[in-house]
Amino acid sequence: MRNTYLIGMMGSGKTTSGRALARLLDVPFVDLDERIVERAGRSINEIFQTEGEPYFRRLERELLAQVSGNQGQVVATGGGIVLDRANGAQMRRTGLVVYLRTSFEVLWERVQEVRDRPLLRARDPRKALAELCRERVPLYENVSDRIFLTDRKTSEAVALEIFKACFESELSQ
Repeated sequence: MRNTYLIGMMGSGKTTSGRALARLLDVPFVDLDERIVERAGRSINEIFQTEGEPYFRRLERELLAQVSGNQGQVVATGGGIVLDRANGAQMRRTGLVVYLRTSFEVLWERVQEVRDRPLLRARDPRKALAELCRERVPLYENVSDRIFLTDRKTSEAVALEIFKACFESELSQ
């Protein structure tokens, strides 16, 4: 089985749906952001504050290359993974790329109170999120093989929908 990469905006449910999907598929789950934190030895906020976003993106690219060397896992990516075209190509070469599409209003509901989102540390976080969406949504759509809507769905429901659409017939043979 190839890898399954979950892409989408912060708050789209990549980590929670990814864990649930990995359980359904009985495969390992990898969270790239967690791997970055492990490698750097500090939080994503601290990485952004001390080293900057370019350093974070370099770590992200390196860890994606490392993780994609294995097969048969569900990988939750960071929201900005698609900013580097090489990342999109790497995911497409080594697996199925699933975009978890979430409406702006639902994303805002999910992330507005969260303090560990360095790209939302702006005077107007809602406007910052809107700008990120404008920049990234076309990239997600371009890189993805499949798109699943997550609005008002539990992570388990999203995982089950992905499982049924992408894997059920393949696994029942």
